[in-house]
Amino acid sequence: MTTIEHALLGINGALAAGLNRRYGWQVVALAGLVAISPDWDGLTLVLGPVLFDQAHRVWGHSLLTCGVLGILIGVLDYRFDIVTRLANVSVRGLRRCGLELPAEQGLGALPLRRERTVAGYAVWTLVAIAAALSHLAADLVVSGTATLGDWKLQLLWPFSTEGWIYPHVHWGDPGMTIIFVMGMLAMYRWRNRLQLIAAATLLGVAAYIVVRGGL
Repeated sequence: MTTIEHALLGINGALAAGLNRRYGWQVVALAGLVAISPDWDGLTLVLGPVLFDQAHRVWGHSLLTCGVLGILIGVLDYRFDIVTRLANVSVRGLRRCGLELPAEQGLGALPLRRERTVAGYAVWTLVAIAAALSHLAADLVVSGTATLGDWKLQLLWPFSTEGWIYPHVHWGDPGMTIIFVMGMLAMYRWRNRLQLIAAATLLGVAAYIVVRGGL
């Protein structure tokens, strides 16, 4: 999957579980951010194509590293309310650019989390781990292109270099993107049905992957 598709997968997963109604938009944003985090190993490209070829879809794409990354980001975000801070920075930046964002629509300074509980830490951590693992699940079935081969995942790295891949859809296939965009438009139109639409979107993406794989 592309980066935006990974993020939308995490976001729709959190919405389909109804987490936004109980824990707010922050946990949904967390799921979207963590769902793209395993691709940190792609940053090795700045150090050269050789290291990138050795590291990408390896260092950040194992069950161990995704679990550790999920725990780390989940705990840090719940403790320091990072997504809310980022949202406030974004709003201030947009206003400096001359964009009018009315505070009465919830676009003013968002309050930071003041109270923290053990249950909250647990929820944030579990959501982050699930979002990180969703990245692996997607990359197992979305791989390769018309001209490039499939990219196996070393799920047990660093303990094993054995690779797994079950390619059903080529990377960059527009079908999944279209389904996600349709889901977004439906959410905008029917905002009181977010959970249902998110669940239908995920089912649509899963059905598309299965059908494309069969073809």
